[in-house]
Amino acid sequence: MLTLYQLCFLIGGSFTLLSALAGFDGADIDSDWELDREYEVDPHAGNLSQQRERGELETLISPRHRRMGLPIFKLRFWTFGSCFFGLTGLLLSRIQPALPQLLVLALAIAIGIICGTAIVWALYSLRQREADSLVRSGDLAGLSGIVEIPFDSSSRGKVRVNAKGMMIDFTASTQEAVAFAKGERVVIVGVEGSRIWVVSEKAFKAAT
Repeated sequence: MLTLYQLCFLIGGSFTLLSALAGFDGADIDSDWELDREYEVDPHAGNLSQQRERGELETLISPRHRRMGLPIFKLRFWTFGSCFFGLTGLLLSRIQPALPQLLVLALAIAIGIICGTAIVWALYSLRQREADSLVRSGDLAGLSGIVEIPFDSSSRGKVRVNAKGMMIDFTASTQEAVAFAKGERVVIVGVEGSRIWVVSEKAFKAAT
């Protein structure tokens, strides 16, 4: 069992050290919260022009609260968890060599799961606080985005927008008589409920 503890501590500790040196962000292979952060649109925000006329801009996007649980699909859970699993096993084996191996194994697994889960959610919470994640409708006007699902004036598509460092997908429509292809760049000119209205960059530059 000592070999297993040493291996887990070595591998998990190496990734943990790498993450710490990179500020916990640069070494993250998990792209979930990050790119991944889930957002939902507030349907009560109203049309952008109407809000401006009223002199108010209500929150358009707010982070969707995640349910706390066991993040078994997160790389960080396994790296931090294996590190503490190995460390606990090594310490107990050396400090209390008389303890049954099954008890040491059970304690090591429990500590690994608890520490891995706690650290993952602590980092997630910290990142949420640092991000100033509220994106308002005023922040979207004039931003450019990339078409993910093609559309034209008679259909809806999807546009990915970089707002405050976060990549967010929006349902998009246009009144311009053009067909937008995947990968084409567009500009947001309005917001209506959960939908953004866009025009081509060429039309936007011509109008401004």
